[in-house]
Amino acid sequence: MAKKRLGPVKGLIGGQYKPLTADQVQRIHGAALSVLERTGVQVEEPEALRLFEEAGAVVDRGAARVRIPRPLVEDAIDWAPSHVVLAGRDPKWDLALEGARVHIGTGGAALSVLSLETGEPHPATLRDVAELARLVDALDNVHFYLVPVYPTDMDKDVVDVNTYYASLANTTKHVQAGVYTVAGIRDTVEMCERIAGGAEALRERPIVSFITCWMVSPLKLASDVTTLLIETCRQSIPVVLSAAPMAGSTAPVTLAGMLAQLTAEQLSGVVLAQLAKRGAPLLIGPIPATADMKTGRYLAGAAEFGLTNAAMAQMAQFYRLPIYNSAGMTDAKIPDVQAGFEKGMSAVLTVLAGSNFIHHAAGMLENMSTVAAEQFVIDNEILGMAMRVLQGIAVNDETLALDVIDEVGPGGHFLMSEHTLRHMRSEFYYPSAVVDRQGWDAWQEGGGQDARERAREIARDILADHRPEPLDPAVEGWIRERFELSI
Repeated sequence: MAKKRLGPVKGLIGGQYKPLTADQVQRIHGAALSVLERTGVQVEEPEALRLFEEAGAVVDRGAARVRIPRPLVEDAIDWAPSHVVLAGRDPKWDLALEGARVHIGTGGAALSVLSLETGEPHPATLRDVAELARLVDALDNVHFYLVPVYPTDMDKDVVDVNTYYASLANTTKHVQAGVYTVAGIRDTVEMCERIAGGAEALRERPIVSFITCWMVSPLKLASDVTTLLIETCRQSIPVVLSAAPMAGSTAPVTLAGMLAQLTAEQLSGVVLAQLAKRGAPLLIGPIPATADMKTGRYLAGAAEFGLTNAAMAQMAQFYRLPIYNSAGMTDAKIPDVQAGFEKGMSAVLTVLAGSNFIHHAAGMLENMSTVAAEQFVIDNEILGMAMRVLQGIAVNDETLALDVIDEVGPGGHFLMSEHTLRHMRSEFYYPSAVVDRQGWDAWQEGGGQDARERAREIARDILADHRPEPLDPAVEGWIRERFELSI
């Protein structure tokens, strides 16, 4: 079983890593505004066209092209909140998204789950949604539960409310997922109002948020998802504007060109969201990536992935908008050394860049298509180490320890110093048993397990023993009477 630790370390301030200079940020901003004014975005959804047209955008209905003037973009940026709270059922898991404040957690919509027992993949189900929520509930360095799998055993018309119920019933952390129907959004909001204690209580402390992948790069709004985006904004539930272009495929091959296009895409979404409802809480959701120039495949573990996601964190800070972007992805098929170094690279870069809501960072394998329970446990340690790096080094009279150095003197040691005992628990990050720090002989005597097998044992123990705080029984009963649930 994972060792008991001091609790979540979240909400630390990043921004130490800046891959873009201030001048480069300004040039990308200017390029994005030019794209919106000159090239524009393709919009076919009727309500979105009406909103843009009435707000003064240049709308060519014949070509379904909308060109957005600079003043409208600037107004929408001002209207959008700079501070968004994503609440947990337990307030200790509340997330304050602003500036360069960092939180990190799960993500994805994988269709396969690797079995803890056999290591073989099986189609993701609603039961997996619930079990993974229970696992994540016990992992201190995973700050939120973005539903990491799509339940393939559910019909589209009931998947939203079932997915959110299975998640909320099994974790007290904030829950986020993609949404698929307007009715599903409304059912989920109605359910969550009851859990939160009313409509006003839910808007004050939203225990759920929604993802809308409304943009088809390059620069085309997906009509069905645009409808969902507008509905979510009018519900005043926090929404993510998710877009994931690939340099060399659905965006220019140059990283600067991709960042300019992606920024334009995000700003078009900010405008639409604020036209749907001024002040609607949102997270810009840029997930820049690169294409494999040999095959055209999406690359999740490339060095440029962490670099460009960190750059987009800078753009979000420039606009003073909360950001959802990505780290901890890998092209590895199983929890192996490739998964480790690819995940660690992007996690550290985005944490230090100060991204607010870093998803995909736990559990994901094979380019978002698969998750594994043991990978969540391993990633919990990668994220703990990344957050320790973000904490930095405290330099003051107490930590400089000049009196202690003088007292011990040349040739002595500090093992039994009162100063050591006072600081040893707070100065270092202590991983769980998934990380082995013994010598060779002790490791062999303990069974010689690698990190994956140790993580499997920890995951099995959590799933056998951990019981999250349940929903109120009266609320649970109402939900089961009101909705068609499959779990």
